[in-house]
Amino acid sequence: MRYHYFYQTSKNENLDGWISAKDRRDAYRRLKRELGIKPYKLVGRDPLPWKLWSAIAALSAVVGLLLLRQAMQGSVSMESERGQLYGDPAMIRSLALDGWRRTFNDPGDAWFARHAIPASFCDCWKDGAEGVPRLSVEEIPVEKGDSPELRRMKMMVNRMKREFAERTAAGESATDYAAFCDRRLVEERGTREAYEKRFAELAMRYERMADFHELEKEWDDLNAELRSMGLPTIPMP
Repeated sequence: MRYHYFYQTSKNENLDGWISAKDRRDAYRRLKRELGIKPYKLVGRDPLPWKLWSAIAALSAVVGLLLLRQAMQGSVSMESERGQLYGDPAMIRSLALDGWRRTFNDPGDAWFARHAIPASFCDCWKDGAEGVPRLSVEEIPVEKGDSPELRRMKMMVNRMKREFAERTAAGESATDYAAFCDRRLVEERGTREAYEKRFAELAMRYERMADFHELEKEWDDLNAELRSMGLPTIPMP
């Protein structure tokens, strides 16, 4: 800390100067011991006492936890949107075994799950209108013991159930909604394929790029666009 000190000489001259010290007490001590000065005024910003620092640190930690909890609570609606299912690959393969039919006993819930991940491959449309199971709007409870991957999928299924309820309330039939979901998957796969071509062009330019960071930035930008649409990203070569 730097302090501006003011003192009076034996000849009654008013002078001033600057000194660096740990705190105000240290400044007075050094002025007296090293310079023989007893200032009548010392101006400077004192460091906060360690107890106050501790209190501030503790308060900051509490505020940080509250903000994090608020962010997590605010992200629930985002987590319930359709998106990629990240986590343990082995767990995801186990859950998705047999088209989610083992994970979700209800055929309609399994149907929702097969359409919940954007750009996923689902040949449900081959079954035609007769192959669409009864779709229920009753949401699936998210259990405390659910794995993060299953929790995420249940939330996405519930989001689709809400979407189904909204569209049928507007006059669509279950068959109309099923056709819409199939078309959406096809369109998403088409979008992903278009991006794959853009990535391939970018990879071909790699050898001509003088700066690797330029490639990395462009690659990240394209993946950010995919993530914004809930589509799977593409790793760098």
